[in-house]
Amino acid sequence: MTLKLLYRAVKGEFAEAMREKYRPLAEAGQETIIETANEIKTAARQDIAAAGFSRRWQNALRVDVYPKFKVSLNAAALIYHKIPYADIFESGGTIAGKPQLWLPLTSTPKKIGRNRMSAERFSQEIGPLRLVKHSGRKPLLFAKMAVTEKQATAGDVGKVTLAKLRKGAAGSGVIRAVPLFVGVDSVKIRDRFSINEIVDRAAGRMGEVFVQKLDAKDID
Repeated sequence: MTLKLLYRAVKGEFAEAMREKYRPLAEAGQETIIETANEIKTAARQDIAAAGFSRRWQNALRVDVYPKFKVSLNAAALIYHKIPYADIFESGGTIAGKPQLWLPLTSTPKKIGRNRMSAERFSQEIGPLRLVKHSGRKPLLFAKMAVTEKQATAGDVGKVTLAKLRKGAAGSGVIRAVPLFVGVDSVKIRDRFSINEIVDRAAGRMGEVFVQKLDAKDID
């Protein structure tokens, strides 16, 4: 006698069973990526701060986890910096001028509002700059600055401030020319960030973290 066993699966039953088995793995994988991503973001921002960069530079380091709105065993993290030229501080290198780079002097105000001082920003927001060249010396960009009668007589313009530069650009008071920027052909930037090392260390722990996350799941 031959027995035949006939089983008719309810539509979607196998797929649902597979999803139930798959879900804990996917959850553990995604939780691993999220934990690793947060670890990288915290450590990388601390690294940027230790290099002497502002809060703006620290917060511009971003880590996004994908997919954003569902659980997936193929989750991934994208690590990036919103400031386009930030990579130069990770790898180091030389920045060449076109034809020159204009660097602020130590006496030049560091910022205009919340933005770092630059020759272009100064020209746009305060006033024109005048190029002065001397044989055998680096070129300088001068701006007009308002000074007091006493300073003008003594030949001492005092501290260079944005308020005095704005007055000078407007032609108010006694005007003197002050150097703000020096022109150089290139600047060598040393590596100051260690973000690649931080990522490598965190990635090296992912297997261990995944096992911990999976152990915490109730899997039959």
